[in-house]
Formats: sequence, C-alpha cells, structure tokens
Amino acid sequence: MKLPILIIGPQFSGKNAVGRLLASELAVSFILLWQVCEKFWHDMDFDKSVLDPVWQNDNKDQADWIYRYMMPFDAKAVERGVTEYANCVIELAPPQYVYNDTALFNRVRQILQPYPVVLLLPSEDVDVSLQMLTAGRRMMINGMERNEYFVRDHANYDLAKHPFFTREKTPAQICDEIMDQLKFDDSNIVFIGPRGTGKTTVGRLLAERLGRTQVSMDTLRFQYYAEAGWGPQAQQKTFEDEGHEGYYRRWQQFRLTVVERILNEHQNCVFDSGAGHSVFEDEIDFKRIYELLAPYPNVILLTPSPDRDESIAILEQRNTPMINGMVADRFFCYPSLQLEASKASCVYPRQDSV
Repeated sequence: MKLPILIIGPQFSGKNAVGRLLASELAVSFILLWQVCEKFWHDMDFDKSVLDPVWQNDNKDQADWIYRYMMPFDAKAVERGVTEYANCVIELAPPQYVYNDTALFNRVRQILQPYPVVLLLPSEDVDVSLQMLTAGRRMMINGMERNEYFVRDHANYDLAKHPFFTREKTPAQICDEIMDQLKFDDSNIVFIGPRGTGKTTVGRLLAERLGRTQVSMDTLRFQYYAEAGWGPQAQQKTFEDEGHEGYYRRWQQFRLTVVERILNEHQNCVFDSGAGHSVFEDEIDFKRIYELLAPYPNVILLTPSPDRDESIAILEQRNTPMINGMVADRFFCYPSLQLEASKASCVYPRQDSV
C-alpha cells in the first residue's frame, strides 16, 4: 500500500483509533498532523500572538475567525507533512482538509492526489452524522453533560464570595460592576465558573485596570499535568482506553494539585480558573479546595443567570462553535467541502467498533 496514508474526518469519527490500528498493522508510525504542524508555519511568518486576543474573547464568531485565518497555514502543514512523514499514517484535523476557499482547496487536493485518502464518517447522511458526532463529543458526568453538571453542582456557589450574573452584559460592563462593588487587597483575585462564562476575558480586563498580572489556568494547566505525570500521551491513552467518563475521573486526580501550585506560585494576580478546577465530587477534595480559597476575599463566580436552567441554555448556545453560519460539526461534514469522492474511501463504522 502506498504511503503516506491520510485519515480524514470530523472529530469523534474514529480517525485516531482507526489510524493507530492501521499504522500498527503496517508497522509504520502514526502521526497527528495537528500536533506537529506549528514547525511548518515559521517560514510563513506565523505569529501566534495574533490568535491570543481571539482565544480570549468569548463570542460566537471566534471559531469562524480562527478557521479562516489559519487556512493558509493549515495548507502549508499538509504540503510539508506528506513529505516529512512520507512513510507514515497521518491523521488530519478537519480544518486541514476542509477549505472554504477554492484556491486553497484545489491546492490541497493536488498535494494529496498521489496518496490514499480515507474519509471516516458515522453515516453517509449528514444529519445522522451530525447527531452521532454531537453525542460523541458530549462528556457526561453523573448523567449530565459536563457544563450542565458544573452549573448544577453546589461547588462553585459554595466557594464563591461574590457571584456576578453576565446575561445580556458585555465583558466591560461586568468588569465595571466588579470594580464598583468590590474592594481589593494584595491577595489573588480568583475567577471561577462554568465553561464559556467569560472568566478569561473579564479577568484580563480587570487585570489591566488594576495593573496586575493575569494568570490563566488554560495557559498553564497542561504543563502542570505533565509535571505531575499525566502528559499528552498519557491523557490520550486514558481517553482511548476509558472514554469520556474515565478521562474525567482520571483528570480529578490532578486538578487540585494544579490549583494549589498556581496559587502558591503567583501572588497579587488575577487568576481565572478552568471550568472543572472548582468542582470536586470527592468530599475530601472539595474540603481541600475550600480551604485553599478561604484566605482569598475575592473569589468571583461568573454565571449567566441566577436561574440555573437559564444559565445552562445560554451556555450551551454560547459554547457551540459556528463556522460560515453553521454548527462547526455540520460544516466539516458537508460533502461539497470534502476532498473529491473518487480520492476517498468513505467508511461508516458502527459506534461500538472500529
């Protein structure tokens, strides 16, 4: 079989599992192109700092802007990747093979023309695929979707000294409210709350106004996980072996250590916590996080509404990435945007097998 073999398909379509099995059968390496692609961008004057303010803004256009900005860099990664990893099985992320730009699409199609390309989708029907992919990406905790669980659990409400409700308010307005209502000492200011509530954005604005450093959990946590013995490969293996729920249970073992380290290593900062780093099922762990945050008078909870059902609905809409006016999963499933069918083998695996 001619190499490299390219595995394409939307997230949670089984690319990783099938690609690893195929590489093992062929006794070749398996490459996740999205993990190694940044080294191919430097001769294009790629500036990662351009993305930083976009990542930090919680709005519905974020995914669309990033997708369009990254298209030429992703095309370059494909071009370089098939050469550097010529004797491998290569998995492409959806933005690396779906181009809403005719010239870039034709360029990538030409690059991949000599090689076998395998497209994995749950179903040949786009709507069925979308339903299955949506179900596959939902991390369930105790029968609830992850963010719903974070909203309904008591932890954030018990830990917070000051709740602020963000519905129909801009980040600047929320920051104004915090400045008006709170007094600040020299200790850390800690933002907690579910995913998508604006912790990083509001935290950055508050840090700027107070002349303090912002410390973001999402920037540091993976470094701390790795130092604690749970690096990227171990995380990937946990997910493959145990699925979403097993990954979450394993994750709990490291979250408390990360929070403790960040609070100890940074003083007089504005700290925005990752969504899951203030919610602990184990009573001993919750008592420990409570004790860790007790000395800080400004532990701020951001949530859309005092009504938890309303908060869940708002956050579900806010956390659904949109590209070209449609849900990202649907965008990446459209046949008209895929590589031409004559070059792809479409595989529709059952959910419970590969």
